[in-house]
Amino acid sequence: MAHEVESMAYFGETPWHRLGTKLENVATAEQAIAAAGLNWEVETRPVYISNLNSDEKSRFERIPDRMAVRRKTDGKVYQLVSEKYVPAQNKEAFAFFDSVVGSEDAKYHTAGSLRDGAVIWMLAQMNHGNGSIGIKGEEIQKYLILTNSHNGEFALQMYFTPIRVVCMNTLSASMNSKATTFYSRHIGNIQGRVEIAKEILGLTNQFFGKWEEQAKFLAEKTMKLEDMPEFLRNAFMIESNKPIEEIWKPTMLAMQRIPLLMEFGKGMDNQYIRGTRWAAYNALVEWVDYEKGNNRESTTAESRLYGAWFGSGADMKRRAWNWLLKN
Repeated sequence: MAHEVESMAYFGETPWHRLGTKLENVATAEQAIAAAGLNWEVETRPVYISNLNSDEKSRFERIPDRMAVRRKTDGKVYQLVSEKYVPAQNKEAFAFFDSVVGSEDAKYHTAGSLRDGAVIWMLAQMNHGNGSIGIKGEEIQKYLILTNSHNGEFALQMYFTPIRVVCMNTLSASMNSKATTFYSRHIGNIQGRVEIAKEILGLTNQFFGKWEEQAKFLAEKTMKLEDMPEFLRNAFMIESNKPIEEIWKPTMLAMQRIPLLMEFGKGMDNQYIRGTRWAAYNALVEWVDYEKGNNRESTTAESRLYGAWFGSGADMKRRAWNWLLKN
């Protein structure tokens, strides 16, 4: 399996996945692009197919209304798109982020690309208002992430995500949630939308205020032993009536591992959270970020990073959070 992370740089504390090149100080998006190896562009090119049945000299036929998104530096093709598609270049996306958050409101922490450059991101620690949240003696820092894809997987967008300092776990980073603050399809100049994004950025305190309220609720509520099986079945999307012996063995091992992490995982020596729903959630997050897929030789820290932020791991975190709040 190819590495999910193509290039990456981080600033400040080492991320939980321990990937990328450590830099002392990156203040602007332009510097972040260079440090993370993202100073390249994509272009759209016409698409042709071979016309084997043609008797004419030209054996290639143009596919109407289809263009290929290609990286200029090496010709890497990411996706076929319509003629209306306008690529959001890395430089444009990061400059957009720069103009939204400003140097006084955020400090860039991580930037990089995944899947051969198909997905790019930048993570910024928010300094807007109070930059952290306290949950039973634990510090939760506020971050804003910008992501963009060149393969059509998702549009350019920004969303808030809390990070637990004791283990640097990303507690909530699902784009399919109300945490999304800005969404822009690739059909126009994104710089023209800066003012709208700045208005939405004003929701920082509102979002984190609501999230803090929910987190403190989980930290006060006991995780009953009899509720654990249903919680795990919901997180792993296993039918409640499915016999245990029919559950895939790696999934069963994971379901057995999470209760142990709830007791002995990172930060679980904090007596004020032991046995709570907050502890149960963080145990699941630790498994997703550090251990998910360890039983498979093809799984790497890179693939876990992608899954934890954008894939099945992010979805699992969202399901677990919602279940703990509602049941």
